[in-house]
Amino acid sequence: MRQIGFIPDPVDARKFEDYLYTQGTMVRMDRHNAGYNVWVLDEDKQILGKQELLKYLENPQNGIYGDAVLIAKNQRIKQEKEDRATPEYKVEFSDQVVQFPRITFLLAICILAVSVPMLLDDEKKVQMVRVFGLAGQGMGLFSNLAFSTEPWRLITPVFLHFGPLHLLFNIMLLFEFGRLIEFQRGAIKFFFLFFAMALFSNLAQLFLGGISFNQGLHLGPASTFGGMSGVIYGLLGYAWMKAEFQPELMKAEFQPELGISVPSSTVKFLLFWLVLCMTGILGPVANVCHVSGLLAGLILGLCPRKFTL
Repeated sequence: MRQIGFIPDPVDARKFEDYLYTQGTMVRMDRHNAGYNVWVLDEDKQILGKQELLKYLENPQNGIYGDAVLIAKNQRIKQEKEDRATPEYKVEFSDQVVQFPRITFLLAICILAVSVPMLLDDEKKVQMVRVFGLAGQGMGLFSNLAFSTEPWRLITPVFLHFGPLHLLFNIMLLFEFGRLIEFQRGAIKFFFLFFAMALFSNLAQLFLGGISFNQGLHLGPASTFGGMSGVIYGLLGYAWMKAEFQPELMKAEFQPELGISVPSSTVKFLLFWLVLCMTGILGPVANVCHVSGLLAGLILGLCPRKFTL
């Protein structure tokens, strides 16, 4: 799948998609700002797609494009009827019905069960932090925790959220990335991805939290920290690398021929947010969790297929 250009008007984008469909070329439109990025699914048709897009942008009001809208609609209806008649469709549809992002949903429930009481009651906040939190810096605390009766603290800080926007933002992104990866890689592999990213990002914050640089960059608090953000950045890095270098492993949720692509706008926003948090403008933020989670996701996403999760 390759990007071939940009169409600023949504109506024009739909019309061009219909026209290429009638010509046997499948495209994908990803919203970007006020318009759409145009992706050709078949890389062999990348040059053809670019040529057609240039011609279209020169004269989008040409009658052939308007006629293509109705033709494409009829072709899609016909194709859908033919697909429904095949045994393969019935099997795939039943698989989709029974599929459910169990791990993603379970993680969301755990986050809400821990974080909502924290936001409603200060005493609950103290209790939750005492049970699930991880604080301090250096190997001394790690050595005490790793061999104690409370090893869950190395993972459970991801369930702690100290503000409603922080909670809402992470829940939304968890479902955005988590459900797609879990559908395509399976519940077991997704759980191990979560576990690895949570463990790595929490340990990194534990060891490096509290460090600041002369340039004004802050790695985050050495005191108690929490949040799913490290895992979120890890899932972003994982999906980004898999979609870029191993697209055959990341088939789309309901249309296997499309493949998962991480919109460039999402990547840019989250990277911008990453840097903004490190400036200290937004107050104490577990920045090491963000960076280390992203690095863990990038590395896991780049693993050769033989060793990949």
